[in-house]
Amino acid sequence: MRKIAVGIVGLGHNGQAHLQAHLALGQSEIVALCDRNPERLEAVGKQFGITALYTGDDFFAHPGMEAVSINTGDAFHSEPFLQALAAGKHILIEKPLANREEDIITMAQATRAADPRLKIQVGYILRFSPVYEEIHRLARTGQLGDIYYQEADYIHNLLYQAKQTDPATGHNWYLEEELPMVGGGSHPLDLLRWFSGQEVVAVRGYSNHVAYPEMRNDDCQVALFRFADGAIAKVAALYAPRCNFAPFYNLRVYGTKGTVERNTVALARDADDVHPAFTPVAAENPAGHPFEPEVADWLDAIREDRPTRTPLLDGAHSTLATLCAVRAIAEDREVEVPVL
Repeated sequence: MRKIAVGIVGLGHNGQAHLQAHLALGQSEIVALCDRNPERLEAVGKQFGITALYTGDDFFAHPGMEAVSINTGDAFHSEPFLQALAAGKHILIEKPLANREEDIITMAQATRAADPRLKIQVGYILRFSPVYEEIHRLARTGQLGDIYYQEADYIHNLLYQAKQTDPATGHNWYLEEELPMVGGGSHPLDLLRWFSGQEVVAVRGYSNHVAYPEMRNDDCQVALFRFADGAIAKVAALYAPRCNFAPFYNLRVYGTKGTVERNTVALARDADDVHPAFTPVAAENPAGHPFEPEVADWLDAIREDRPTRTPLLDGAHSTLATLCAVRAIAEDREVEVPVL
């Protein structure tokens, strides 16, 4: 198996998780690291034995590097993405793609103009969890029937992020730039898009700013999304609940032949079976995020010259719909979601 030469930008939690996934898989060679914090960069390089260390744009010209994994903060994905694309690199970019609608449009336009052989994976990692893979199979093979309503939430106590100020810049992007419906809510919305196979065409919502006053943006955001086939979905994003993470994102999928509740499914045998019993889906959900299968899919796509599971435009629609939700909340009206 040919190993892919990969560089990693951004060495926070997700960046190091991706680095460890690459090392565990053994399908790539990490040839360069980049981070604007020189102390963290040196520490990670020393820990993993990587000597090509960069704090600036010269990273993208590193000799022999074929692919770039982008793991910067949510508001700082666009610039390294465009630089990697211009340098002709395959890209894995963490979700959400960006924190501004105009950046999503720019990234989509740049991708259309780039070499079509470049493989881009957007990091909507829940698509690689076995439970959601099985629900996707049930939905896309018609076993749930016509899906007419879905809901899922990102209810996660993230108060600890108030302490995560970057010592190199004195900046805490979690408090200043984080948009809960985008940074958190786009995870479950991406699942709902993936299950339905339909695009979101309109959204409206509401929010408040009660539980996490340190955040600049509202910490409780709720949106209703309308899909192209008329189906409806609800997503709530809460960043300071006094509870554990909502199990399986509070997932609900309602179809004319079956219903999903979190990690269980009820499938009707026939039209008269109106109260089928719920049973667990076939696969168990692993703890944490499945970084290794996400990375493996990207590397295999590069070697096999095939699409990734979440190509750029697909992942862009999940981010863009949630950004439109934030605008709908701010403007107190329904907002149409463009199809890229």
